[in-house]
Formats: sequence, C-alpha cells, structure tokens
Amino acid sequence: MRSLLDIDTLELPSKEYDAVVVGSGAAGLFCAIRLKQIGLRVCVITKLSADAGSTSLAQGGIAGALSPEDSTDLHFSDTVKAGGGLVKTKMARILAEEGVKRIVDLIRMGVRFERDEKGLLKFTREAAHSVARVIHHKDRTGEEIEKTLLENYSGDLIENAQLKELIVKDNRCFGVIYEKEGALHAIYAPVTAIATGGAAGLYLKNTNPPTSTGDGIAIALRYGAKLCDLEFVQFHPTAFCDGSDCFLISEAVRGEGATIVDEHGRRFMGDYHHLWELAPRDVVTRAIETQRKLTGGEIYLDFRPIEEKGIDIYERFPTITKKLREKGLDPKKDLIPITPVAHYYIGGIAVDTFGRTTVEGLFAIGEASCTGVHGANRLASNSLLECIVFGDRAAYGMYRDWSYLKHSFTEVRVKYQRWKPKNGKSFSLNDIKEIMWNNVGIVRNANSLTRAIDKLSEIANSNSDWVVRNSAILGLAIAISAMRREESRGGHFRSDFPYEREEFRKHSEFTLSDLERLI
Repeated sequence: MRSLLDIDTLELPSKEYDAVVVGSGAAGLFCAIRLKQIGLRVCVITKLSADAGSTSLAQGGIAGALSPEDSTDLHFSDTVKAGGGLVKTKMARILAEEGVKRIVDLIRMGVRFERDEKGLLKFTREAAHSVARVIHHKDRTGEEIEKTLLENYSGDLIENAQLKELIVKDNRCFGVIYEKEGALHAIYAPVTAIATGGAAGLYLKNTNPPTSTGDGIAIALRYGAKLCDLEFVQFHPTAFCDGSDCFLISEAVRGEGATIVDEHGRRFMGDYHHLWELAPRDVVTRAIETQRKLTGGEIYLDFRPIEEKGIDIYERFPTITKKLREKGLDPKKDLIPITPVAHYYIGGIAVDTFGRTTVEGLFAIGEASCTGVHGANRLASNSLLECIVFGDRAAYGMYRDWSYLKHSFTEVRVKYQRWKPKNGKSFSLNDIKEIMWNNVGIVRNANSLTRAIDKLSEIANSNSDWVVRNSAILGLAIAISAMRREESRGGHFRSDFPYEREEFRKHSEFTLSDLERLI
C-alpha cells in the first residue's frame, strides 16, 4: 500500500461487523437502515452527536416528481440543465426515477411533510426547477428527516468517534480506525461506507456545521481512492453573516416570492438572468457580487412580497425568521442583508451507481461522494434526494460485495499510520479557511490558486495536528483541480478564463499519485 505516512503497528481494541458506516446524516442512516433490513450486522460511527451533521441544518426540502404537474422526465431534464454540461445522465435518471420511491419510503418511516387541507402534499418551487416539486417540513426539513431516520435505525451507534484511518491492504478495505475519548479503536468489516459529509466547512464563510471539513474524502484519497470534480464548490447566494458566523436563508424563501434588491431598493436579478431570483445558484451568487461592486453597497433579501401573497412568513419559515429576529431584524419590516457563502461540496470520492469506490470493499455516499448527478452545479433540493437514493443503492451494493468478500481478518495487522512532518511549523484550521476563502472562493484565477497551493502545501507538510493536515490535503487537491480547469463552468468561476470551453466538458480526477508529487 502506498502511503504518505510512517507506519507504527499498534495493538488496538477491536470489534467485527458485517458493515460499518462512517457518518450519521441522511445518506449514512438510510444506508444503515437498509443494511439492517437486509440482515447485516451494522455499526454507524459519527464524529460528534448523531444529529450534529449537515442533514439537520437542511432547510428548504427534498425534490421529487410527485405532483400531478410533474414527471421524472422533467425532473431529469431540470437536473441536467442546471449541471453545466457535466451531469452524468445515467445517475440523473436513477435520481429522478428512484427518488419518487425513496420519498415514499421516508413518508412510510414517519417523515411529516407539509400537507394542504385535503391532506395532499404541498410543493414549493426553487431555483432552476421548471415546476414546484420541493416538499418540506416548514423550514427544517433536514431536521425532520434526521430525527425520523434515527428513530428507525436499530443497529449499533458510536457517537463522538473521529475517523482517523482506513484499514487497507492490497487495495482492499477491511474497516476503520477511529478515536474516541483519546483512545484508538478498530472496527473490522468486509464492507465500509464513508458518509462523512462535504467540505464547504473548509471556507471561512459557510453554512455548514463544524463537522464538514472533508475528513472522509481526504482519508479515502490517502488510501488510494480516486476523487472527482474537486474544483466544484457551490456557494449559496443568500446567507446572513455576522462576521464569520453565517446561517442559511433557504432558497425556498425566494421560491415563495422574496426578491433580491440592491442598496437603492432596485430589484436587479433580471439584468443577469431571465429567471430572476430563481436563476441557478452560481448565476445568482455572481450577480450579487457584481452588483455589490457596481453599487458599492449592501445587497438585501426582501421578504415582504411573500406577506403580500397572504403567506405568514413566521409560520412558513419559523427557524429563519426566529434567527433573524434574534439578530434585531424583522423580515416583515426590514430588508435583510445577504452575502454568498460556501454551502455544498459537489466534488468528492468517485463512485459507481452502487456507491463503490476504486478501493475494493470501500463505498461512499452523500456529500462525501461524487456520483456526477450534480454536474458542475447542483439543482436545489437534489442533495437530500441523492442521500436517500444512493444510500439505498449503496446498501444493496454492499450486500452484494459482502456476500463474496473474505470475512476472516486474522491476516490483517492493524497499522496506525503517523505523519512525518517535513517542517516544524504549526497552523490552525482557521488558517486553511482563510486561504480557501481568499484564494479558492467564488472567483478564482491562476495567481490566487498559486498562492493557495503554496500555502496549503506548507501546512500539509507541517507539524500541525491531524485534522489541520488532513484538511490541508483536501484543500490542496481542490486548488490544484481548480488550476487545471482553465474555464468557468457552474460552481467553478475563473476571472482569467471567464467562459466555458468545450475541451473541458469532462470530469476531472485527482488521485494519490497526484498528491504524492506534491507532498
């Protein structure tokens, strides 16, 4: 096994399962629930408490072709259009068609989506959707889904367990090593799923929980898994920030009728796209930044047109309006200052239609994976759908592989691999966040990316703690991938290459050999 690390052999306390899932968000839990139903002994480990990840923060809803005006063909078409020419159409077909069944599964499990007086599901429209197809539970859909999945999961769960390493031999994964309360432990399993979430938390301003630092993605890279489309980071256009403390204002707010205005009160999105506020997220994000420079002032979200439609915004968006009022802003009266921030990580661990990575026995699902279903720019509310659709498929892929992979672990020695720093400097995670925000952010160019690569290489080779160096490795891979893509497409925008180029209408790859040339 090729590694960047020195190897120390340790005797660790261990357990054996049929499957281990790392991460307790929608993807990990749905996969684990299905594995239990199939009959496997499964263990879920999670970085903090089980409900502390990104799923619980998801506000807007989950997309699915369940309304009479909709169809899976239309959902597929909207997904492909939003993806900037890079959506893998096979994956998008799977998402749209199987998504309907998986949403019904969620309802059967007990998820309480909003319904009208007749008991029919309520649908709202978000950016780049041609019809209203997003179902929700007020403005805390993710929290409702997370709670329901935890109630339905009956396997073992280990909280406050930090994934440290994979157990890999000859490109075959045999389980994981994790740290809990300062002690290292091993779990052996024929099949392992990484569902550790995305990496938008590597940016100074973001809407993610502190867990979203790309741990699982970077670890998979270090053990030989191929990564894909790392340069594509989706910046959400409407967040409220108090310094670096940011929280999301869901796209569903604009779907219900809120408008974006500049400091003069002018609604300007029509200057940039015919869909106005419901243009694709990357378009809205760059329009806000451009208008801010043109006017030299703040950009605002105006909730009042929602009230004019007879919708009580306190009732429809209780979480958002409560947070704003705690900040001294009443969206029924005040314009709300907004700014784009890092929100969703499109790139990740390359997988097939059943979640398999390039390491045998290792799977990836949710935001940690790159299915290709989002292309270069995710369609709103497809993220939760991807979690349950491909979480379900990964469970069946894991069962298939478990049924023939060798179950004896006696010949595998647990090897905890320590990094050997090349310099004695020490850095913090905040140093990485500032580098990423300032140099690999909404607008990039060769000069800024070169600065990021130089600084992140130094951090990756430093004497900083494990989390910092691991995060620096992924940040470095993102910056290099962004440097290689000499065009602008979807969530990747370069001021020195501001247009799409046909020769770059392809998916990018990043491998361990790419990393070894740098570290």
